[in-house]
Formats: sequence, structure tokens, C-alpha cells
Amino acid sequence: MDVKYIINKDQLHQARNSALHAHEKYYKDFSQLLKTNINNRPVIDMASDEHKAKTHRDAIEVCKMGVLDVRVIQKDPKIFLSYLTSLSSCDMSLMAKLVIHFQLFGGTILELGTEEHHNKYFPDIKTMRIVGGFGMTEMGHGSNVRQIETTAEYDHTTKEFIINSPTRSSTKFWIGNMAKYGTHIVLFCRLIYKGEDKGVHGIVTQIRDLDSKNVFPGIEIGDCGPKIGWNGIDNAWIRFTNYRVPKENLLNRFANISDSGDYTCKLSTPGKLFQVTISQLVFGRLLYICGPIKALTITLRTGLTYAFNRRQFGEKNKIEELIINYPSHYQVLLPMLSHLVAFEFARDSIIERLLEPKTTDERLDETNSTISGVKALVNEYTMIYLNKLRTFCGGNGVSSFNLFGYYRNEMDIFQTAEGDGAVLYQQLAKFLLSEYKKWYKKEGVTGYIIKEVQTFLATSNPMYTHTRSIPYILSNEFHHHAFLYRFERIRSTVIEKLSHSKSKKLTFLQSWNDSLLYIIDMAKAYSHLYILEQSHLAIRRCQDPSTRHLLNDLIKLYALSNIEQDFAFFRNCNFLSSGKAFAISDAIKELCIGIKPYALQIINSDYNILIDPLLNIPLANLDGDYINHMADCVGVPKSNL
Repeated sequence: MDVKYIINKDQLHQARNSALHAHEKYYKDFSQLLKTNINNRPVIDMASDEHKAKTHRDAIEVCKMGVLDVRVIQKDPKIFLSYLTSLSSCDMSLMAKLVIHFQLFGGTILELGTEEHHNKYFPDIKTMRIVGGFGMTEMGHGSNVRQIETTAEYDHTTKEFIINSPTRSSTKFWIGNMAKYGTHIVLFCRLIYKGEDKGVHGIVTQIRDLDSKNVFPGIEIGDCGPKIGWNGIDNAWIRFTNYRVPKENLLNRFANISDSGDYTCKLSTPGKLFQVTISQLVFGRLLYICGPIKALTITLRTGLTYAFNRRQFGEKNKIEELIINYPSHYQVLLPMLSHLVAFEFARDSIIERLLEPKTTDERLDETNSTISGVKALVNEYTMIYLNKLRTFCGGNGVSSFNLFGYYRNEMDIFQTAEGDGAVLYQQLAKFLLSEYKKWYKKEGVTGYIIKEVQTFLATSNPMYTHTRSIPYILSNEFHHHAFLYRFERIRSTVIEKLSHSKSKKLTFLQSWNDSLLYIIDMAKAYSHLYILEQSHLAIRRCQDPSTRHLLNDLIKLYALSNIEQDFAFFRNCNFLSSGKAFAISDAIKELCIGIKPYALQIINSDYNILIDPLLNIPLANLDGDYINHMADCVGVPKSNL
């Protein structure tokens, strides 16, 4: 495949960052402020207590800049996202501390509180006089928030909540920012009103005195100990014993206890109140999509730069071969590049959808569920390929200076933070099955039979199963059909299994768990379908023909490599013949060969990583002189010979 691309870096950069492109000034200005004032970069060798102290000092310095403000989330969330993108170039603990403080703590007060709460807390949040945390997770419950055990019983005589941790498992755990420096948390607990459990509510709870920083009586608190990553965050365990909090600390935008002692809720069901109560997790999951994409961008840039400069082996009496020219390298690195671009398109579409000013409950449900699936998939992929990138840089990849180990440890936490992948896939699956139920109710048995017949005819069609025509294999039509078929086929299997379990008189939970692996596969298949569809839409919006051509080939590579990774499914379902499977692998190789000469230009078209203050990674330097940069890092003297 003799392909020549014309690289327009400005157009490519804009296409890869479409959601925040208009806000790029905020990113650049804040990045410069960070570099000038704190020069905070990834911490790779520091004692835990020192790291926590540094993170706290740097966070206060960031707040002194006066840029970050909870109200910015309300005014223009894209500005806030641009600031967080700048912070993702710093040590991850600094970004995490500020996200917990502003987005989780402050954002929850913004969404669940009233103007009275906003006026009371926001000025001190902005300066970090208050250091906030998000008190949801307990030792016994993480993902299953509905079953948390901490209680807040209302005492009308004093107009206070009496907070208790009734069991060891009810101990609040992994509460960020709180072990050493935190002063307040939004405490998620079961509100007990006149002996009745009203479900999970949020209450602003002060932990320490603002001046002395002493912990108040009735509260026990300690550090959660050494961690895989985020060691600059002081994660705490917290227990309460008859600790009293004023009634006005209840975040009562939707549920309130009046001065006369009456409990009221503006929402129609406890389920809706619960969803609103944990709403900040949705925005957080968006951040947990953005973070891994940034880490993958930085580490893939390092891997590609090294591969284009490192030489090993070759023909006798000739210069050694660049390792990028070995298929074992380029047929992994270039599909990785294509996945990165596809993930960027999905991220930007999610940003736009999540920030839609007016939306229906159904649309919001779909967006929240989709975010869950994409968050799980992107994090799973990133962790697998961070390991590959490390090994592709050999011994040099082991060096902490090149940040592979750093990002591997920091990103590992993203896999379970604000939702374990398996749980998030199930959240998406429930939405997908409910949508199918609505469709079935409308179309009935006739519609179901028509759909099944169409699927059968499609997979029986030799055009789909046998043709090895390269134009067809490279067509967006084939890719979309394959992704859609995979999703619908797995969904049909799930429905069939759930129905069979129901006929065996199993409970819903037993039926669900009996089909759980298929359910997760269904959600993964849909997430890949969503990413592909959003990529195709993004490409169509691209104005520049040469950039559109390049992006289209990158997404073809994403689609085909994804199909190749799932050959077992497509072959078992007779969607592909063995001959067509071989032809797909050949097409992947040809796409890789065509894209390879342009790979560095593509990865470097994201200008944001070129202005990052941390880009003194020895293997990623633009001049490609990794030997001297590594030697300088570790003190190897220059040769005098």
C-alpha cells in the first residue's frame, strides 16, 4: 500500500482536541503559571510524608494563583477541564488533590447545596483555607454506595444530626486529603428521620478546627498507609461516635428538613434522589477518561520517539536497523496510536454530551451509562499497553526517569477510582437492556423476527463472510457492520440466557450473575461501537481533506486491529471465513507500513504535550539523542577518548 499523507499539524491537533480547542488559551496560560510558580513534575523518588507535604504546599500555591474556583464548573465546565488538563502534566498527586478538593468536594456542594452553602463555603474552598474531601467509600462498601452504613440520625430538639459509624465495616476509607490536612468532607451517610431510613444523603462535616487543625472529639482518623500510587495524597480512614453536625449542613437542594422538623424531597422517587446525590461521580468518570488518554499520549510518544532512534541488529557490514522497522514493534505501536486517536474522539464527544445545557432524563441516562463503559474500557486498555510500552523500551524503560513505572502505578488507581470496571460495564449493560426492552415493547415479536432474519442473512452473505477485497475490508461500512453485529449478537445471547434462567425460577440476581461474563462482553462491545461511531462522526466534521484522509486510515487501523483481537468471536459466529481473517491481518500490516513514516508527526501534533513542563523525559527528547540524555540523568561522564 503506497500511501503518502500530507500532515497539517494545526488541523490534526484541532481534530484530536475538538471539545476544548476553543479553550486552549486557558490551558496554555495556566500551564505557564504552573511552570513559573511551582515547577511541579512527576515525583519518582520521595518519602511518603515528604511527598504529602510537598503536594499540600504546591496545592496551596496553585490556589494562590486565583485561577481555580468551584463556580467555574458552573459557569463554563470546559474552562475547568482545560485547567485540569494542565494539571495532568504535573505530579498526579497534585492534580488528584485539587480534583478532590474542587470537583468532588466543591462540585458536590455546588450541585446538592443551595446558594447559602455556596456563599458559606466557596470563598474558603478557593483559597484552600478549607481543605475538602469526599466521604463516600467505606471499608465494607465501595461500588455499592446504596448499602453504606454510616448513619446521621436527626435530633429535632437540638436541630442536629448525630453521626455514627456503627460497625468496623462502616469506617470511611480511602478518603482523600483528610489524613493530615483535611478540614471538611461531604459525608455520605444514611439519613435517619424519626426512626425511618431515608437513604443516602450528603452532609458537610467539619473534621478539624480551621486554626489549630486539631481533630474534633467524636472523630477518630488515621492514614490508610503506603499505596501503589498517588502517594502525595493523604488518604484517611475516619470513624464517628455520636458526632453532632448542625442541620443546616445538610445539602438540601433536593431533600430538606424544615425548621419545624418536616422531611421533604422534591424528587419523585428515592432512586432519583440517590442518582442526584452521587452525580459528581459522573463528571469524575469523565476525568478518569481524560487522565489515561493523557498518560497514554505521553508514554506512547516516548515509545515512538525511542523506536525511531534506537538501532539494534541488522545485516552484516551495514548500519543497525531502527527498531521501529521490526513488525513486532510497528504492528503494536501503530495500532496503539490508532486506539489513542479513537479514544480522543470518544472523549470529546462525551465532553460535548455531558455538558449539553438542556437534555432529557433519557438522554442523560444514556450519557452517564456510556461514560461508565468508556471509562472502564479506556482504563483497561491503558494499563495493558503501558506495560507493553515499557518493555518496548527495554532496559531504558525500567528507568524511573522515563516515567513508564510512574504512569503505570498512577493509572492503576484509575481502574477502580469512582467505579470498578466490572461494575461500570454492568451499569451500561442495564441501560442497554432497558433500551432493548423499550424497543421490543414497541416492535413486538414481528420486529424481533425481522431483526433476527436480517442478522442471519447478513452473516450468511458471502460478501460479508468470504470476500477478501481490500477496498471492502478497508471500508467504514464493513467495520461498522462488524462492530454492530458483535454487539447485537452478544446482546441476543444475554437476553436468551436471562430468559432461560428465568424459566428455571432463578431470582433476578441469580440470573444476572449466571450471565455476568456475557453481560460484561456486551457492554465492552457497545463501548467499542460507540468509540467507532464517534470517530466516524469526528472525521466527517474535519474540514481539511488531507487530515480527513489520515484520520480515516487511523480509524480503519483501530477498527481492523480490534476485529483481529476478537477473531475468536467472529470466527465462532461464522462472521468471517479463515481466508478473510488472513486478509484482515494483511490489511493491518499494510496500514501500519503506510502510517509508520508519519507516526512521530501524528503523535507530536498534540501541541499540549510539547509545552508540558515535564517533557525532559530522556527517551522522548525531540532531538532523539537518548544516549546522552540518559547519561546526563544518571551521571555518566563524557568520554575523553
